[in-house]
Amino acid sequence: METPAKGLLAVWTDVELAAQAEFAQWYDREHLPERAGIEGFLNARRYVAVQGAPRYFAAYDTRSLAVLGSPVYVEALGHQTEWSRRMFTHFRHTTRMIAAQPADRTIGIGGALLTLRLAPGAAGAAGLAARLGAEVVEPVAALPGIVRVTVALGVIAGLDSDPTQPARLAADRPDAVALLVEASEPPALEQAQAGPLSEPALRQAGAEGILQEGLYRMLCTVLG
Repeated sequence: METPAKGLLAVWTDVELAAQAEFAQWYDREHLPERAGIEGFLNARRYVAVQGAPRYFAAYDTRSLAVLGSPVYVEALGHQTEWSRRMFTHFRHTTRMIAAQPADRTIGIGGALLTLRLAPGAAGAAGLAARLGAEVVEPVAALPGIVRVTVALGVIAGLDSDPTQPARLAADRPDAVALLVEASEPPALEQAQAGPLSEPALRQAGAEGILQEGLYRMLCTVLG
């Protein structure tokens, strides 16, 4: 029996300057451990930008996409802690992507990360994700220093939506495909950007263009 593809929750956001110190404490002391403790979550990790925007990125791998619609996760969304509710008011320019992982070539979790959100071309999001999995993942994974390449295919907003939080719904972007590329050192990502992950190469693989591109370094990871 085929194992279902892993799920992914990805969040790009800026945070008001005055709240950034508390934001770090909240993420590391409460939010990441809380999410990693939910049944089906494999990890919870956060990053800060060294190039590009938004400034912060967080990713949560789940055992399957269904985890992001499970009763226990929906319950957690509907009963946020007071600290979480306060911190969410400081989020700015937030994009939240609920996704399946149709392709994931993994050795481990890297300290350096490249995120690319891509606009699908004529073949649509599923077609682009399939081509990236077939044509791009292996050439990138073969580059020295690359430890993980993930194709994320956005799904319909509402899988885990909390109707009490309109801002959360407004941030959902199910219309894109993302590539997450992790490396042990940043130069490996720069090599990938100059080669198989350049915009011309991605357009050749079926992308209409790059919606967002950022280089990040890891700040904290909590395993589930």
